[in-house]
Amino acid sequence: MCGRYSFDDLHEIYEVRSIIEDVASRLGKDAAAGVKRGEVFPSETAAVVTQASPALSCNVMSWGYPLSGKSRLIINAKSENIFSLEIFRKSLGNKKCLIPCTGFYEWKHEGGNKTKYIIKPHGEDFFYLAGLYGSYFIEGEKKDRFVIVTAPANEQMKEVHNRMPLLVLKNAAGDWLHNKIDSTDIKKIYDMTGDLDFNEA
Repeated sequence: MCGRYSFDDLHEIYEVRSIIEDVASRLGKDAAAGVKRGEVFPSETAAVVTQASPALSCNVMSWGYPLSGKSRLIINAKSENIFSLEIFRKSLGNKKCLIPCTGFYEWKHEGGNKTKYIIKPHGEDFFYLAGLYGSYFIEGEKKDRFVIVTAPANEQMKEVHNRMPLLVLKNAAGDWLHNKIDSTDIKKIYDMTGDLDFNEA
């Protein structure tokens, strides 16, 4: 499960500024202003990096696939299911994306208490979450929506939760976006994550 993440520009992270500037340049200042900063929740509008060659393309989408006739959203896609479930499989060809991220959140339950952590790969202030996106007609208008791909928790993460987002380090961005992905590729990206840093949020 990944129910919240951070896109934080408070620390003057170059990559965050660059993404916002690219959105403003391509889509306009209003689109850039609408990108959620800080803690991002499902259904909110976020910056998303999509497939383009040779450069990456920054776009704006809302988080969550709508379910017909229901108010809830599909916000995550299990990496074990993306090759078999049609709703995800059809995005694997040319609708993979990366969600720019400065940390993701999870809660550790101990007794009756919950501790909120912000988590990131060790030594990394900026990275990506692997994602997929699809097009939907919402209120008569075609809109792209994204989901975050999740994977089983690594040994560190198991102390907090049994799943985690599939983290993509900056140097692996092209591996996710431009390659034909199979389960071996997902394991390679997963194994690149390394150690995680946990800080109370």
